[in-house]
Amino acid sequence: MSHILATDTMLVRDAWPLRITTRLPKVDAIDKLAPWQVVPLDYDDVCAWATVERQDDANGIQHPYVLLYSPNVSPRQDERLRVTLRFQGVVEALNISPLGNYDGRIETASRAVQFLTLGPGSNTEIFRHQLHAFENLRVFVSSIMNCAVQTNIRKEGTLYFQRLVFTKVRRHSTKPVQSVLVFGDNPHGWAASVKREWVVTHKILTGIYDETQTAVRKPYTVIRVGDFVEVVASMEVVKYRKYHRWVTEA
Repeated sequence: MSHILATDTMLVRDAWPLRITTRLPKVDAIDKLAPWQVVPLDYDDVCAWATVERQDDANGIQHPYVLLYSPNVSPRQDERLRVTLRFQGVVEALNISPLGNYDGRIETASRAVQFLTLGPGSNTEIFRHQLHAFENLRVFVSSIMNCAVQTNIRKEGTLYFQRLVFTKVRRHSTKPVQSVLVFGDNPHGWAASVKREWVVTHKILTGIYDETQTAVRKPYTVIRVGDFVEVVASMEVVKYRKYHRWVTEA
């Protein structure tokens, strides 16, 4: 996983007030971290740090791409490893339940999402470094794909994370699509009504850091608006049809 820099000598995670970061796990000094573990400050260095490749599960409606570590810095050069980033901030809005914002209608299953909006709280300058890092990556992806890449940011000065709730069941697929839902995940019974076409194949992992700085799994309901959290996320880029034209979004 990769950390974001505040300066050449400080990670963003270490720039936050100590009173809210005491439970974050310790990390090595910057000069001890491998190149892939730190997102470069400068755009020119980002260009040699990451790359973009198309995923295998494209269809006629969407063409997904993913941000990968460049072979120049990847810890396993014989594998395609997704860039995974660590962000910190204050939760401004969220719906990370297993079914997210799905409303039970089959026509909305394809666009149902789990989401979280992360803001700076009272630490705007610290948060700004994360916005800068994300913008560098967005511009890089735009350059690679030779098109404007839109973002899902709902409010200026925040970071917006989302993931699609459902996976499409392909009629001619040779592999069965298994649901990960268990008792209590689907209180309205909505997932059962669309299971022939759409299945939930993932959950967002949630937890807390305890007094020993150890991550402990907890239900998603422990996270509430106003909490200071760390979000670990990868960056996916999707080209899709919208109003008879192709749109690219990260």
